[in-house]
Order: sequence, then C-alpha cells, then structure tokens
Amino acid sequence: MATELSKEQQRELEQHGGKPIQVVHPDTRKVYVLIDGEIYNRLRPLFDDELFDIRETYAAQDQALGKVWDDPELDVYNDYDAHKPQ
Repeated sequence: MATELSKEQQRELEQHGGKPIQVVHPDTRKVYVLIDGEIYNRLRPLFDDELFDIRETYAAQDQALGKVWDDPELDVYNDYDAHKPQ
C-alpha cells in the first residue's frame, strides 16, 4: 500500500522538478529521501542483495581495469599500511 503525498510534499517535489528531496520524520528526526519510482526501480538492486550479486560485475571490472591492476608501478598500493607515516 502506497502512502499518498501531503500537499506540502507535492509542492516540494514540483519546486525541485521531480528531483529527490529529503524529508525528516518529526518524532525521530530520521532523514528519508523521496525519489521517483522509476529511479528507485533502477537503483533497487543496489539495496536488495537478492537482486544484485557483485560477482556478476567481475568480468566487467577485469575488462575495464585489468591492465591497471597488473601495472607493477601500482604494487606499492598492495601494502599501503607499510608505507603509511607513523
């Protein structure tokens, strides 16, 4: 069940051109974000482990960054703490 927007929320969304807006729960002071449902549906896999598996991106990561990861000049970053100032 979807909750209908208040008139104030409707005005805020219209003033921001439909872009996400932050709303604050008056009792808990917790901040929420109102976003367009289509945007939420595109982002939802990032929030739902059942819809997104990072392993599905491994091939793309290798293709995009494989040459960088294999660059010997970047090996110093493999042991960052050893080079960190004390």
